[in-house]
Amino acid sequence: MTTSSKKSSSTELLAARIYEIICQRQLAANTHLKEMQFANELKVSRTPIRAAFSQLQEQGLLIRKPNQGFFLAADVPSDPGALKLNPATSDSLSPLCYQIGQDYLNGHISKAMVENDLINKYQVNRKSLQEALIAMEKEGWLTRSLGYGWEFKEFISSPKAYAQSYRFRQLIESEALREPGYFVDHAKLHMLKLAQHDILNHTDKLVSAAQMFNAGVLFHETIVGLSGNVFLLDALQRVNRLRRLIEYNVHSKRSIPKTECEEHLQLIELIDSNKLEQAAAFLHKHLERAAKEKEQIATELFSYSVSSSSIG
Repeated sequence: MTTSSKKSSSTELLAARIYEIICQRQLAANTHLKEMQFANELKVSRTPIRAAFSQLQEQGLLIRKPNQGFFLAADVPSDPGALKLNPATSDSLSPLCYQIGQDYLNGHISKAMVENDLINKYQVNRKSLQEALIAMEKEGWLTRSLGYGWEFKEFISSPKAYAQSYRFRQLIESEALREPGYFVDHAKLHMLKLAQHDILNHTDKLVSAAQMFNAGVLFHETIVGLSGNVFLLDALQRVNRLRRLIEYNVHSKRSIPKTECEEHLQLIELIDSNKLEQAAAFLHKHLERAAKEKEQIATELFSYSVSSSSIG
């Protein structure tokens, strides 16, 4: 079963953490999952635990029995990856989208493309190709040309635009923390903290580039979302969709960014302590440091796509 798109990011994180514990402990079917036990272990109240249990129930992973509580369903996969995240926090693009994007960044196809050439190159039918191209257009990676032509946007292969995206984020994310009425949601911050510790406790081989990017997106969008300013959050979400392809490639060439996770944890502590002005200044410097680290990797990627001139 699929997850409602209205689920909050904190519930997403908590459900994922609970299911990871279930898999790690290899709990048997029909095991009674006690709210208080998980609440104590994860250091949250029973209310968010109950919401996370309900989400797992919607996916068929748990069963709720009247007046008894939640129980582990039969034949539940023992892989944490079986949990389907909210489309807003997961990646819905098809492998073909990334193949086309990767080939462009690697200089194997040109900035301007014709559908017939792509059909021959990837050995797919027109319907499948058009679905992929339309999805990429929605992400902001492509624009349509006359006839059956498509063209990658400048951002996808421009070091200047990539650097500008980080300066833009410095502006809006820092100011989000200065918004009147910024709500310090301790439960959401705790979930973000758990997620950062989970990443730090993994090895390079256990965290994919996509997982690293999505974890970072969820972290920063949650922080900005607490401002209550829908325009700031929408702006960040738009730029994150544009960054996805580049960031996947950047993360694939990095080890787990320990410094980044540690800075995320410092930022959480500042916000959790309601030191919002300090948090805003810290976030600005955090994004500046991350940009410098990534720009060199990104520039190398851009050099391939800029030099490409035809479909290989």
